[in-house]
Amino acid sequence: KANKEREREKVRKRKRVRMELMNKKVMMKLALMVFLLSFAANVVNARFDSTSFITQVLSNGDDVKSACCDTCLCTKSDPPTCRCVDVGETCHSACDSCICALSYPPQCQCFDTHKFCYKACHNSEVEEVIKN
Repeated sequence: KANKEREREKVRKRKRVRMELMNKKVMMKLALMVFLLSFAANVVNARFDSTSFITQVLSNGDDVKSACCDTCLCTKSDPPTCRCVDVGETCHSACDSCICALSYPPQCQCFDTHKFCYKACHNSEVEEVIKN
């Protein structure tokens, strides 16, 4: 009877060890999944935040100097308040308030206001050559 009791105790101990190992594996998988989801969320939010690490890493050199706007609306006040109303898949890196529609492709617009307009994105001479 004592041998059977010892065997049962060994079996219970093995089951407990297996359960602990399974719990560790499950926790590691869960931690990895949470990490990957948070990374993916940062990638998605990168188009909203021009100062994010991911945006800076993936940036193609677009900075304030290269920011441009084809359609800029200004108030008649002095000084004027101007806003670019261009819509695109991203906002330029100089934009602080980029709002993007959750669509594919995304439709983004910069809601920053300035006392000036950025230079036009498309060269009017090139557009005239294309039209002719």
